[in-house]
Amino acid sequence: MDLKQWHCKNKHALGVIRLNGNGIPQLMLYRHAVDMTAEQPAQVDVMIGPLVGQMPVQCDICGEVKPWIASVDALAELIFGLSQSQKVQLQARLMKENEDKVRKFRSKARFE
Repeated sequence: MDLKQWHCKNKHALGVIRLNGNGIPQLMLYRHAVDMTAEQPAQVDVMIGPLVGQMPVQCDICGEVKPWIASVDALAELIFGLSQSQKVQLQARLMKENEDKVRKFRSKARFE
């Protein structure tokens, strides 16, 4: 299994990215960030994950916040796992969101 370190901008390890059985990238988050440049980097005691969707992750060494944004393939895999009634609810919510955006755009265009 290939694992790729996931770092903040200061190169502190926040977790690892792995591919699931369908080739979808998933973040396995460390409980605490690890300074890999330290003479003796701390051992990783707990991994949390896999994370799905979007989530801000804060480095507990330097405080930087790095967003984890799931790929479209990961989101599609989540949607494929929904029941039919959940898919109908999701579709209705997406349509409402789109209608709200169109309404805002049209309202803004009238005032310009």
